[in-house]
Amino acid sequence: MNPSRLIHWQREILQLTQFLESKKDNNIKTLPLSYREIAIALLKQDNALYQFLHDKPIWLELSKVLQDSLNHLYIHYKTQSVNDIFMEELNDFVSGAITESVAYKQANNKNHTQGIDKILIHRFFGIPIFLFFMWLLFQLTFTLGSIPMDYIEAAFNGLSESIKDNFSNELITSLFADGIIGGVGAVILFLPNIIILFFGIALLETTGYMSRVAFLLDGFFHKFGLHGKSFIPLVTGFGCSVPAFMATRTLKNQKDRLLTLFIINFMSCGARLPIYVLFIGAFFPQEQAGNWLFGIYILGAILGLIAAKILRLTAFRGVDEPFVMEMPKYRMPNWKLVWFMIYNKAKMYLKKAGTFILAASVLIWFASTFPLQEETKAQYEKQIQATQEETAQETLNFKLEKTLIENSYLGQAGKFIEPLFSPLGFDWRLSVSLVSGLAAKEVAISTMGILYSLGSEVDENDENLMGILKAMIPFNVAVAYILFVMIYNPCLAATIVFGREAGGLKYIVYLFLFTSVMAYIVAFIGGEIARLF
Repeated sequence: MNPSRLIHWQREILQLTQFLESKKDNNIKTLPLSYREIAIALLKQDNALYQFLHDKPIWLELSKVLQDSLNHLYIHYKTQSVNDIFMEELNDFVSGAITESVAYKQANNKNHTQGIDKILIHRFFGIPIFLFFMWLLFQLTFTLGSIPMDYIEAAFNGLSESIKDNFSNELITSLFADGIIGGVGAVILFLPNIIILFFGIALLETTGYMSRVAFLLDGFFHKFGLHGKSFIPLVTGFGCSVPAFMATRTLKNQKDRLLTLFIINFMSCGARLPIYVLFIGAFFPQEQAGNWLFGIYILGAILGLIAAKILRLTAFRGVDEPFVMEMPKYRMPNWKLVWFMIYNKAKMYLKKAGTFILAASVLIWFASTFPLQEETKAQYEKQIQATQEETAQETLNFKLEKTLIENSYLGQAGKFIEPLFSPLGFDWRLSVSLVSGLAAKEVAISTMGILYSLGSEVDENDENLMGILKAMIPFNVAVAYILFVMIYNPCLAATIVFGREAGGLKYIVYLFLFTSVMAYIVAFIGGEIARLF
């Protein structure tokens, strides 16, 4: 209730009422209204009353008093609409009446959502808390995921040895043991890590926390040219780029949407996780693995923000769209929904491993095995039979495998593109794995699983892929490879969805050029810095 308005309003009514009473006009006395009701009707500019009094002698004096009262109201309410003035007066009266007559009991139940929000979306502590949750998620992804990995790896190694022992045909044995088992097994090995990552993301989403992080990061994102609503597609990109690209439909502004589409690729999808786990396990201490995994994801996000600022200042200039988002209440996780999300992601991952990656593994095995090079084999076998030393025989066997794979179709293709990646220190195997990773990032793992297992020189205690990579790849090259994988073009399926959401083939070309150039530059700089250590 606004007392000053009501006092002012009542004063004008009182002045008019007193004026009418003082005149005691006979014409006014004939009206079936009290002097106060006539005063209110005059202030409301009642047309019938105006017409009745207009020709009466009292009107000359009354009109001056009435106009003075109206002018006072116009000035006080800052409007000349009598309807608006009366509506405001009515609202003030109703609010005052409610305040005076209604007593609210304080609710016994505290608002838990507001209490939690005071902590989780705190101005200063909100972002560090979010980063802690992400760090904890990546720690669990690596530490818990490494437990079943050993059993899965042992199972596939046993299956591979069983095939080698029970098949007499060398070509068929190689196809199953080195091609299918070596390629697909290298991908399925990282299924536990994928499940743990998606479990954590599903928990954060179903509790209502992710929406608050979008609100929390809105101001921070705007400094880099991104919209607060961009957070949802970006964090979805940690799982899979395909739904992340589709999630940009919530952004109404076309430039905000295009900018978010380009930056999603910097958020490392689940398909990149196996590559990170493989290289971190090979080149970093086990007790620090979770920290390095967290650092890789955060570094990708930071590079994405820098890229967003560059693109906002150059290609996507424009006015920012206002940030509006409904905050859901905190709730307990819907375990059925969490299970459904994990089950679908694991199913998609295994389906990809059993179909697309299987076909790619067979293709890579074929390209790395043919042509058969019988003459080369015969020459090396003569040399092996001629020597009696076991060490010399192992050396000759390694040279044979290396020669066969380097002269294969895949080796020839790798040698062709190797000069392009040589400034980064990548050999032809790593170069080929990057190209195959354009189809699906997991294929890069299966490619290395086939190529390095076929032609590698490791001792008997390092027969797994991690040991092979550590023996054959320098540390600075491994760092450059991780950085390149972190940034360069998404998989084929995601690229197609990107083109559909962005608006055409030209944007696919822009994405490929932008991410490839950024990946090359960052990988080169990162490799040179790592060389110093």
